[in-house]
Amino acid sequence: MAKSSLKQDWFHSGYNVWSVRRTIDEARNIARYSPWKAHEWMEEARNRLDIYDAPFHEQYDAAVHEINALWRSLERYSWFNKREFWSKAKIHHPPTYLEPILDE
Repeated sequence: MAKSSLKQDWFHSGYNVWSVRRTIDEARNIARYSPWKAHEWMEEARNRLDIYDAPFHEQYDAAVHEINALWRSLERYSWFNKREFWSKAKIHHPPTYLEPILDE
């Protein structure tokens, strides 16, 4: 087989810092499966926001409302196990919802 002459300099591996928008979007996605990881990522996004990121404040709050609504809606389903969902390291915690930045 012929050897490829393409160099793989373009290939990067390792840790890549997400933007604030990507962190919020990924937290919104993971909230369906892991509330504690969603809390962690939303906290990270919140800590990276500054006074000049006003559009991201609105996006953050919209994501908070969407995630909280999702968590509340899960309780309607018969297959949903609240105790298992809100457990962390096999320790049960009460439901902990996210807090928005902007007061309404």
